[in-house]
Amino acid sequence: MNVYLIDGNSYYYRAYHAIRGLSNSKGFPTNALYGFTSMLLRIIRERKPDAIALAFDSPSPTERHRIYEEYKAQRPEMPHDLSVQIPFIKEIVHAFRISSFELPGYEADDIICTLARKAAAQGAEVFIVTGDKDMMQAVDSRIRIYDPMKDIVIDAKQVVERFGLPPERIPEVMALTGDAIDNIPGVKGIGEKTAKELLQEAGSLDELLSHPERIRNERLRRLVQEGKENIELSRVLATIDTSVPVEANLRDLALAEPDWPSLLALFSEFEFKSFIRLIPSHGYQPRGEYGTITERERLLAFLKGEDRREEGG
Repeated sequence: MNVYLIDGNSYYYRAYHAIRGLSNSKGFPTNALYGFTSMLLRIIRERKPDAIALAFDSPSPTERHRIYEEYKAQRPEMPHDLSVQIPFIKEIVHAFRISSFELPGYEADDIICTLARKAAAQGAEVFIVTGDKDMMQAVDSRIRIYDPMKDIVIDAKQVVERFGLPPERIPEVMALTGDAIDNIPGVKGIGEKTAKELLQEAGSLDELLSHPERIRNERLRRLVQEGKENIELSRVLATIDTSVPVEANLRDLALAEPDWPSLLALFSEFEFKSFIRLIPSHGYQPRGEYGTITERERLLAFLKGEDRREEGG
């Protein structure tokens, strides 16, 4: 069984920036809604998951904000024309009967990685849908990254090829390099290549911090010594929490037949004619030649525009 886990925030931001200037006849912005739905359908159509779930960031502060006030502080406020679309994005997810999770005090990344570990423990093959390198720390024999922009799957071997370190040590790299997107400080002047070399030579971040005198390059030695506090802080900020109090078994995440009337109402409200054309007129009724058909097959047929009843049929 394969399970796909998606960062909903990342998806709607990407959709918002990919499509601009789209609105319905009432003037309500629909670009993020349309792009998000298209991306979600593409994952289901092309990757054919047995189970799928989304996670969203909670608006409440997290533990990372508590220990470092500047965490993500540089990010601009969400544009109004995006924020008004988010409740309807979540309605569309609900109408597709796709599980979604949002917990106060936790980020989507933490929820996703917790779900990934739990699904893998139940024997599933898990794919985390993201292009973010920090999520690579979750990769193991049953958990991989699917980058939808590059259409590639990243496994543990590829993580090691890139960083020279196993996935679970990615936070050590980020402790040194920092992360501009999340405003994780790291050490200015140490990039990914240098961080990898320092960690390989020292054996671990703890050894590097305990024995900076072993660093041969004088400039790097000084940077590590002076930046020790930021390095330790950055490791904490970069480490994903996989103990989020969220429960979901594979049956809960299984792909199900959508709530057709709700989807039709939403797509009609936002005037998504290309999506409306895919929805059966009076609920899905598979043709006889399909015989016994699973909910997953029904949804895949819907996505391909197959097996639709005639209007008024």
